[in-house]
Amino acid sequence: MQNRLCDLLGIDFPIVALSHCRDVVAAVTNACGLGVLGAGTHALDHLEVELSWIDEQVHGRPYGVDLLLPAKYVGSDEGGLNAAAIATRLPAQHRS
Repeated sequence: MQNRLCDLLGIDFPIVALSHCRDVVAAVTNACGLGVLGAGTHALDHLEVELSWIDEQVHGRPYGVDLLLPAKYVGSDEGGLNAAAIATRLPAQHRS
């Protein structure tokens, strides 16, 4: 099925599934849709493990990562990571 959404996302079917479970993300992606990992509660080191596992499962197919990155939060003035700092730590292939 070809349409603008499929062309834009590089998928075969206009199916998008958001999940906190890496298995669901990989399954939807491997079924030619777009699996999206809800990663708002993942620690950065755990997120790296999850993304590496998904990469191994989907063999180059596109998938998404949903991050909640507020520009400012309590403690960010005290040297905590902010959205810009976190974004620089994501691999280039995982940035939009």
